[in-house]
Amino acid sequence: MRLTNFSVTNYKVFKEEYTIDFSKDSIAILTGRNNTGKSTILEAINCFFQKETKAKTIPNDCFSERRKNIVLKAVFESGEDKVTIVKKYKEESAPSFYDENDAEIKGTHESKDKLEEVLNNKPFYITPSMLPDDINDLIQNIYSEIIKNDLQKLEDFNGDPEEEKEMFQLAQEYSQIKKSYPEFLRRIKLNTDKILEQVSNDVSDNLRVLFSNEHLSLNVVGGESEGFSSTDILKSTNSNVHIDSNISTKMSLANQGTGLQRMSLIYLIQNMIEKKLLDENENKLLLIDEPEAFLHPEAVRALSRSLYKIGQKMPLMISTHSPILIDLSERHTSIQVFRVGEKEAIQLYKSVSEQFDEDDIQNMKILNYVDSYVNEFFFADKVVIVEGDTEYIAFKHLAKQRHNNIHIIRARGKATIATLMKILNQFSSSYDVLHDVDNHIKYSSSTLKAQFTNCKKILELKINDDIRVFCSISNFENAINIGDVENDKKTQTIYQILHETSGTGDFAKARKLVENLFENIINRGEDKSLDGEFRSINSEKDYDDLFVDLIQQKTNEEMEEKKKKQEKILTV
Repeated sequence: MRLTNFSVTNYKVFKEEYTIDFSKDSIAILTGRNNTGKSTILEAINCFFQKETKAKTIPNDCFSERRKNIVLKAVFESGEDKVTIVKKYKEESAPSFYDENDAEIKGTHESKDKLEEVLNNKPFYITPSMLPDDINDLIQNIYSEIIKNDLQKLEDFNGDPEEEKEMFQLAQEYSQIKKSYPEFLRRIKLNTDKILEQVSNDVSDNLRVLFSNEHLSLNVVGGESEGFSSTDILKSTNSNVHIDSNISTKMSLANQGTGLQRMSLIYLIQNMIEKKLLDENENKLLLIDEPEAFLHPEAVRALSRSLYKIGQKMPLMISTHSPILIDLSERHTSIQVFRVGEKEAIQLYKSVSEQFDEDDIQNMKILNYVDSYVNEFFFADKVVIVEGDTEYIAFKHLAKQRHNNIHIIRARGKATIATLMKILNQFSSSYDVLHDVDNHIKYSSSTLKAQFTNCKKILELKINDDIRVFCSISNFENAINIGDVENDKKTQTIYQILHETSGTGDFAKARKLVENLFENIINRGEDKSLDGEFRSINSEKDYDDLFVDLIQQKTNEEMEEKKKKQEKILTV
């Protein structure tokens, strides 16, 4: 059964009930600022699966309010089957499990078997602060899962003995052990019972004499064996991982550097899944708290690739501060991103469908090479896509100056703008686009037609009112009235504009235009007019007004020029 909903109440930062709905087929990524509870959610999920029998398994200082229960509620689904299980921790006492009607699950409760099924599927849980014992326990857990899967395969073996000789032989041996073990125990029990019977008689004689009561008797009854099971094998096995290097050999993984420990554990799980050593149908969770911790940048990128592969085969939940983990060139059909806030986990993005062609995939791969932090939009309050370097530098400067949590993505071309819009649309994001119209009088009619088409493609991706499109006429530099600027001078020019101290002159006027545009974009809901040659695009007519007449004019000029050339040739 797969976890689809989880809530926590009165645990650490979560004083009130805090709920997250997980998609049945997604990688869940928890983002948010420090100390909002990302790690606590994963920790609470892991706590839910523990089979505690002692009091004070959770320290008293973890209770948000004393004398109130910590409540962990989980909903599991498998096909049409759905079950809700609630775990309650009371101070100074062992926790108990309840159904959705608050009836304790014990004895013959109808959900007892479901509870056991759930608890026997304890998650793999990887944290930045794992102690050596934690690492060894996780390795043993992984090893036990493989043995359980292998034993189940032996019990269910129905393959061809000739083609799978080793498997067939193991299955026969395992079957013989299961059959002979109860008989062996019965014979031991017969011998032991005779000894216990004599012990019982002797003790009974002593009791009758001591208490002058001829009716007193004591019977020592030997326990009944439940037979042989896979649990007996698991109890007798142990596992560890050694690392060899040029410095040392057979050094325990628990004694290695933290980054190596974490990547080794994640790679172990990935490879065991790929080799089908873990049951493919099992909905065992993998919980990783800040997987990027202690890793250098290239290792984080490798980690991202590994997590995508794991997420295709098993439920995966991570908390992260790293945008590198989210690879834009991957197929985003299975990512659910939450921001963990003070009162609720807000689903920021959930991928809904693939809508990328091969050109889009290529654009995203190029973006990753150029700017590995394009996908910071998952972590920002506001997102703006800009086309060129000048506006990117200007907006970055103003955002930093005003302390705005705004992520500015530099597209470097209209085709890439369209790809970025597809990405953001897939994750139901609200954002703004600023692009150059490029309806410059110097361009030919064919070039203008191509730019017109590119602009309309951008408009087509404005799928709702949460997306706003702005344009610069004919480009950003012209829109702020500084004219055409050579590419190698754009950075220097915008720097001077932004840092000009005087309140007069062309640069001062340009700076005011940039600031006005920036305020229009980041202050949604405030109706402000755009200054300079900037426009808000809401329909195709807005582009028609910028292109149709100009294209006709250029076409007429080109036809006239062509006519003159032909007449000149004829005259000669």
